[in-house]
Amino acid sequence: MQTGSFAKAEYSQLNALETRCGLLDWEKSTIVRHSGPDALDLLDRLTTKSLDSLGLYNAQRTVLTTAAGRVIDTFLVARVADIDLLLISDSRVPDKIISAINYYTIVEDAAMTDHSMSLTRLSLIGPKSRQVLQKIWDLDLEKGLLATVKYGENEVTIISDDSRKVDWVDLIVDPLSSKKLRSELLKKGAVAISADHFEHFRINFSIPGADAEYGEHSNPIEAGLLSLIDFDKGCYVGQEVIARLDTYNKVQRDLRVLTSAEPLNERSKLISGSSTAGIVTSVSHLETPEGNFVSLALVRKAYLASGTELNADGIAVAVK
Repeated sequence: MQTGSFAKAEYSQLNALETRCGLLDWEKSTIVRHSGPDALDLLDRLTTKSLDSLGLYNAQRTVLTTAAGRVIDTFLVARVADIDLLLISDSRVPDKIISAINYYTIVEDAAMTDHSMSLTRLSLIGPKSRQVLQKIWDLDLEKGLLATVKYGENEVTIISDDSRKVDWVDLIVDPLSSKKLRSELLKKGAVAISADHFEHFRINFSIPGADAEYGEHSNPIEAGLLSLIDFDKGCYVGQEVIARLDTYNKVQRDLRVLTSAEPLNERSKLISGSSTAGIVTSVSHLETPEGNFVSLALVRKAYLASGTELNADGIAVAVK
């Protein structure tokens, strides 16, 4: 059981994410360039979404799984040029997708370059994100589309991601321009969001996180990534396992928000009596106005009902 005082969640930051526009400056994020005439076809054959018809200046998020149907990573595929893709992941470990994709690159004319350290990622999150962009560029970017625009002497790639449960726009920019762009976005109405407040928001809205809800400990269906699976597409790595899980209703867990009187520990087991009910995957250390703490967990089907009471390391929790 944990003791001590904890920070209160700031209403201004959470309100910006929910009703206005929050600005998240990623400390580190996977940004990989995948180039070559076979790059898109290769990803279509490896991942869960149909990418063969992805048009120029379009973007689609997809999942890369192991042969056993476990998640390696999920990433945005942005077609920035005819044979040039940007792969953008929330993961801090770019080698996950690089090594996995390279393993299956045999005769294909495709190559990967890691730009995770040479490019910066900013995310605008909230219903007024596009309005903030329009104050800088005359740009009305629909969901699922991207644009590369001039910013000073450099360029910014702007990608409208339609795969999340909230309005979300990613901006990929060189580090020298990112500070100026960040300042301008704040002047145009965006609100700076700390990593802790983004995590709290993500948990409260059941948005799966890298190396938390999804990873090699989970399959994409239980990890909240069902919308990123095209069940009618051709074969991909792990497709048979994922199809069986869905067809025969074999998925044993689902994603749920938990509330508790004090913060939980990640990877804590959820217990009901003498039975294991699930595992905690993400925790927020920010206290809500109601005096509670929220967490995300992979919960077994028998315990999914709202209000179900469980235990984690001696702390009482309730399924939200």
